[in-house]
Amino acid sequence: MKAAEGFRGIDGFRLAAAAMVVALHTSPLASYSAGADWFLTRVLCRLAVPFFFTASGFFLVSRYQKDAGRLRRFLKKTAALYGVGMLLYLPLNLYSGAFARQNGLLRFLRSAVFEGTFYHLWYLPAALLGGSIAYFAVWRLGYRRAFLAAGALYVLGLLGDSYFGLAAQSPLLRRLYSQVFLLCGPTRNGLFFAPLFFVLGGWCAGSKQGWQKKGAAGDVCAFLLCFLLMAAEAVLLRALGWPRQDSMLAFLPPCVLFLFRALCRIPGGRLAWAGSLSRNVYLLHPWVIVAVRAAARLLGLWRLLVENSAAHFLAVCLGSAAGGAVAAVFSKLRPPRKGSASRERAWVEVNLKNLAHNARALQSALPQGCALMAVVKAEAYGHGGFETAVCLERAGVTAFAVATIDEGIALRRYGIRGEILVLGVTDVGRAKELRRYGLAQTLPSLDYARALDAQKAPLKVHVKIDTGMHRLGIDSRDLAGVREALSLRHLTAVGIYTHLCCADGQTP
Repeated sequence: MKAAEGFRGIDGFRLAAAAMVVALHTSPLASYSAGADWFLTRVLCRLAVPFFFTASGFFLVSRYQKDAGRLRRFLKKTAALYGVGMLLYLPLNLYSGAFARQNGLLRFLRSAVFEGTFYHLWYLPAALLGGSIAYFAVWRLGYRRAFLAAGALYVLGLLGDSYFGLAAQSPLLRRLYSQVFLLCGPTRNGLFFAPLFFVLGGWCAGSKQGWQKKGAAGDVCAFLLCFLLMAAEAVLLRALGWPRQDSMLAFLPPCVLFLFRALCRIPGGRLAWAGSLSRNVYLLHPWVIVAVRAAARLLGLWRLLVENSAAHFLAVCLGSAAGGAVAAVFSKLRPPRKGSASRERAWVEVNLKNLAHNARALQSALPQGCALMAVVKAEAYGHGGFETAVCLERAGVTAFAVATIDEGIALRRYGIRGEILVLGVTDVGRAKELRRYGLAQTLPSLDYARALDAQKAPLKVHVKIDTGMHRLGIDSRDLAGVREALSLRHLTAVGIYTHLCCADGQTP
């Protein structure tokens, strides 16, 4: 499948977000203006990590991706990256004496689960926990209630972060948050901070088709307005002296949401290299900071490369990008996995944009009151059941047909919400599964209809009429049989169809 439109902006902004993270830890404007540096690092650059969470949620938490395997792969990949990060920064932890402090083991365990074992690694355990919470919340509660639950956690986090001065005015809340801080450190973590952005990313993916057709100006204006409000909020909180930390702001979620929606409107496919490069820059840049400082001392360039904050920032960015690029190249030199697919002989390539265009063209040609039902059996005839069904539903198709009940269940697990008709014969013992997943069943014969009705499971059915194919269906001359099938107590007929044996010629 060719990549869908709208991913180029997301991947492209990953590079800017990685530079923002470097700026957070190098203070590029500190040599010139403390106020300007505060605004850059404590307001503008606060968009970076929430953007990364939202981008992960876009690909993980969409209602079109109810796939436990996808979640397992995300957790496995993130946990592996976290393990690499732990080992990579173990020497710096040992050098700083992080394990020699009082309650060092307990501090390490808390850091490993919530804070990260090095100052920038907190993002990885937050992604593991926050992504899991958002994934299960969306699939058990739906987007609306998942958003409310994640929003409530975010508000609790706000009171322990930028609004702690307000919460501390209550003795009860002060005691409560002292226990929270003891347990998990800052509330900017995978429990309070990350889930909301994962849910927002999933919502953007699940509803993208509906809003992407509209102009981008609205989202750009909404982003600018929310950013101005967020900046004003940050200035006010700073003046009040409320923040314990300044990572969580009330206007940060809507700001990130509208930014992300605007980025989704940028046409073009994936920039896979941008994702791997930004990830490597994020992971490596603290070591590059150490290396730049060491090189500056050895070369006598301390004033230029360290005391000049802008030059220091640029040097760290360039060094991190170079190291990240080298790491990306080496990661692609691994031998292919055993049994991995090869494209040496043949493969299928489908342009999803053209597929969606064709579906809309067919729908526009239909008479009023008629709708298109897409047959996506056998993995959409080998073209990818998940990708095809999702693309067609986003293009406005609301009815699908499959060959077996298991194919129908798979579509439901992908997040397809429209009508799904099972064309083949389903064992009547699975009637409750048909009901549970909201699948409509074909009635291929009167005997089958009676047996299915005897299961006493309220089901929607389509009556198949045999007009000459002689494969499945009630004989078109058996009017009494058709009437009986339509009148069975537990079966509600919502459709009737046939399979023409000579659709392109005259029937004798």
